[in-house]
Amino acid sequence: MAQCTPAAEETDTATEALRLAAFAKYKPEFFMEDVKEMQVAEARWRVLALVDIIEAQDKHFLSVIEKWTHAAEIIIPPVEKAAILDSHVGNKGAISHIRRALIPKRKNKDLVLEEDVVVCKDSTGIYAQFIPQVDSSGIPFYYPQVHSFAFALLNPQVSCVASKLAILVSELHPGSAVATKKQQSVWRDLLKKLYKWTVTERFGYQKHIVLDVVVSYDHYIAKYQMLKSKYALKWVESWPEQTDPRKFVYEDVSIASWLICLWEQDSSTRSTAKPTFVDLGCGNGFLVYLLTSEGYLGYGIDQCSRKIWTQYDCKVDLRAQTLEPYQYIPDVDWVIGNHADELAPWVPIIAARSTMSNFVVIPCCPHELSGKKMPLKAAAGQSKYHTYVKYIKELAEQCGFITEQEYLRIPSTKNVAILGRKRSAVDCQDQINILVESGQREFIARIPDSVKNELRLAKAQLRASRPNTAE
Repeated sequence: MAQCTPAAEETDTATEALRLAAFAKYKPEFFMEDVKEMQVAEARWRVLALVDIIEAQDKHFLSVIEKWTHAAEIIIPPVEKAAILDSHVGNKGAISHIRRALIPKRKNKDLVLEEDVVVCKDSTGIYAQFIPQVDSSGIPFYYPQVHSFAFALLNPQVSCVASKLAILVSELHPGSAVATKKQQSVWRDLLKKLYKWTVTERFGYQKHIVLDVVVSYDHYIAKYQMLKSKYALKWVESWPEQTDPRKFVYEDVSIASWLICLWEQDSSTRSTAKPTFVDLGCGNGFLVYLLTSEGYLGYGIDQCSRKIWTQYDCKVDLRAQTLEPYQYIPDVDWVIGNHADELAPWVPIIAARSTMSNFVVIPCCPHELSGKKMPLKAAAGQSKYHTYVKYIKELAEQCGFITEQEYLRIPSTKNVAILGRKRSAVDCQDQINILVESGQREFIARIPDSVKNELRLAKAQLRASRPNTAE
C-alpha cells in the first residue's frame, strides 16, 4: 500500500531547527559485502549497519522500540498491524518480552506470523531482538530471511563520546539477509528511520498529525486492499498516458477507498441509497472510473479530455468543458475537488449553493477565487500548504459548513482532505452571495494545456517561416 507522507503542521521552529541539524549528522556505515561480526552475551551476530548518534539515551531508544512493536507496519509495510498476544517482564537480563502476531494486508495470500520481541540490556548496550516463531521454511515473503534480527543502542567506547545505533542479524545461511539489492535497501532505510526516530524522541517531539479521524483504519485498509486487487495491476500495466501510472493509480485507489468508507459510514445514519457525486477538475478521470465501477452514480468535469478516457467503460461519465464556477450549481450529494487547482477554493462555495450537497476538497497548488495563483508566505511554524488549507477551511466556514479534516494515506505531502457534511444553523446566504459576486468579477478561466500547445506550435511555425535577415 502507498504510504502516507505527513503534511506540515504547526511546529516549534527552534526545536525543529535543532532536529534537522541532528539529521544532517547522519553518517552511516554499512557492511553488506564485507562481513562484520560482534559477540552479544552468548550469541554471535552479523553487523549490517552502524551510525554514531550523539546524546541519545536509553529512554529515547526504548520509546522508539515500543512504538515499533505496537505498530509493526512502520517497519514492515506489507503488514497491516500487530496484535499483541502476550506481554511480560523478561528474565535473564530481559527488560520486556512481548509476543505479537503480524497481520498481513493480503490476508488471502500471506500468512500471519507470530514473533517474539525481546528487549535486553547489558554492559555493552540495549538490544531489541525480533524472533519469528516459525522454522526457516515458514518465513513469509514480507519478513527478513533471518533466524532473528535486532536493533541496538551501543554504549560509547572509551575513545568515543557518541553512542552507536546498530542493526544486527542472525542469518539463515551466510548472506541470506542481504542477498538482493532490495533486501539491502530495506536495511539501509531501517537504519535511517531508527536514527531519525531516536533523534526525534531526544528533542521531545509531540505528534501534530492524527490519522484516521474520520474513517477508521481497519475499515479503510480492508477497502483499499479490495480495490487495489481489483483495479491496480491492470491499469498500471496498460496506462496510456505519459504520467507515472504508479503515482496516479495507487493514489486514486487510496482516495476512492477513503471516500467509499466515508459514504458507507454515512449510510448507517442516513438514506441507504448510494450518494451521487461530481469530481471537478477530474483530470485523467480515474477516480470517477473507480467510484462508478463500485456502483456510485456521478460524473467528472475537466477542461480537456484525456487519451485514457476512451478506454473506460461507456457508463463512466466524463465531460470536457470549461467550467464557470460562479454559475455552476450541481444536483449531487457530494462535490469533490481532488487537486482541482483553480477550482479548489470554489468547491465549498459550489456545494453551499446547493441545498443538498456536501463537499470534500484535497487542496494542492494554491489559487485564489480569481483563478490566479495565490502568493503565500509561510507563517512561523506553518508551511505554505498549511496556510492554504487554512484559507480553504475559512472559505467553507464562511459558507456555513462545519469543517472536518483528515490526513489521507497517500504518497504525497499534499494529503489533507477538508470535508463539509454538516452546516451551522446560521444563515450564511449573504456571505455566499458576496463570495460569488467577488469571484465572478475577477475569475479568469485557465487556458487549457491543449490550447497552450497549439499556440506554442503556431509561434514556432511562424518563427520558422520568417526569412533569415541576419545574412
